[in-house]
Amino acid sequence: MLDTTAGYHALRNTAGAYRRGTSVLTVTGPDRTAFVSHLCAKRTEFAQPGTVTESIALSDDGTVESLILVVVEDERILLVSDQVVTIDAAAITRELELPQVDVADVTAGFTAASVEGPQSWRAIQQLIDDDISSVLLNELRSISVPGTTAPALLARVGTTAEYGYLILVEAPSHETDALDLAVRLAGEVGGGEVDHHALHRAQAEVSHPLVPAQFDGLSLAEAGALWTLSADRDDDFRGRSVLVAARADRRIVAVTSPGADAPDVGAPVFAGETQVGRIQVSLARAGLPDGFALAVLDTPFHVPGLTLRSHGVELLTVSRPAVDLVSWAEPIGS
Repeated sequence: MLDTTAGYHALRNTAGAYRRGTSVLTVTGPDRTAFVSHLCAKRTEFAQPGTVTESIALSDDGTVESLILVVVEDERILLVSDQVVTIDAAAITRELELPQVDVADVTAGFTAASVEGPQSWRAIQQLIDDDISSVLLNELRSISVPGTTAPALLARVGTTAEYGYLILVEAPSHETDALDLAVRLAGEVGGGEVDHHALHRAQAEVSHPLVPAQFDGLSLAEAGALWTLSADRDDDFRGRSVLVAARADRRIVAVTSPGADAPDVGAPVFAGETQVGRIQVSLARAGLPDGFALAVLDTPFHVPGLTLRSHGVELLTVSRPAVDLVSWAEPIGS
């Protein structure tokens, strides 16, 4: 595994690989679409086979539980999450009167990994017969993995705003591990396996939700993540109460600490002599000139362009994306 500095460099300049799928559930049966639509806060009922949708999953009281990739196939839906997903499927099906649905935990029978970075498309090209540019964002393809006959899927999805691809192999890790494949492919373009410190820094810079740290003690609105659900939904879904929650008087904003490490989680943030918030998530410096953090700040301080302080460290509030993204300037195939 690359160290944090090299891993961050890989994600932003070549390709970084990391494991996915702490939890993998299959949902089958004629009522599967209605079940998944209730579980996920983002609209999924219109998702077509061969596509992937990312959604926050909430508890009944609106607390963020997980971030789920909804992988839609012809006869089943896979729910892939990097957090453990624990649901009482039987209770939900009874409540919603959905007798024709079956939910199974198949985590042990799958492995998943992602390759992300501006050169990830070049790393992945060998897994498909077509030109890699033909794989559209949120599109799903069946692939063949070298050395195994296990069924496998490839989806163009990402978390760092660079190009990204998910590899999902339907086989136990002791038979075929998607991470081994992802690390090899990333290495062929100058990257490698990245640790969570590098990954989280890259994700935070572009507003990808950090579950659970970003949401600890905060509502979805306070965490600045209402965009992770479909706010125009008029149907019922788990955690719908977040749509009628009181207006947030504080909110997450990104901050940099020029020339210094970011303060630790919980450190108070001051405007002059007045405390206006605290550090919610502190990210690795990853060899960069400035530290980076997410701070939860009171109104009206959660806006870009302010200079604040915490534990003697100067903080600048910034908008996101907070980096210049290579993938926005270099098209696939360039």
